[in-house]
Amino acid sequence: MHNQIDNALWQQYQQVWFRPCGALPATPRGAIISLWNPNGVKQTQAKNRRFQHLLYRAIKRRGYRTHAIWGASAVLDYREFSVLILCSERTAARLAALCAQKAYYFVDGEKIWLCNTYYPQQRVQLGTSFRARLTYNALPSHNHAIVSR
Repeated sequence: MHNQIDNALWQQYQQVWFRPCGALPATPRGAIISLWNPNGVKQTQAKNRRFQHLLYRAIKRRGYRTHAIWGASAVLDYREFSVLILCSERTAARLAALCAQKAYYFVDGEKIWLCNTYYPQQRVQLGTSFRARLTYNALPSHNHAIVSR
């Protein structure tokens, strides 16, 4: 399938951890969408920040409540600035497409799914709860998610 995410990348997406930047709702329901690296292409810090600010303003203008959160590897050395957007499942894929992301996470209380933005048949419930995937460890100085130039 053209829009299906290849298995290696799909497996990598399933190993995600989340590092909240502040308090989260007690029972969140919404999409976690990266605001960095559009279309899976690594960008510089400056380009990622510009993209992040543009998208964040666009999401807020539409009236969505958001919570800043990092989507990251287990040791946080690869992390993308993301937002938990309180929204319905139906809206989640539209917002992920707006943010030019191949995939997003949908949280409903303690359950969390990895969802392909453009191919709804590619979807998997992750094996642990959302809270079990939260970490509050300090962020390392280096981030492999950005290109240094």
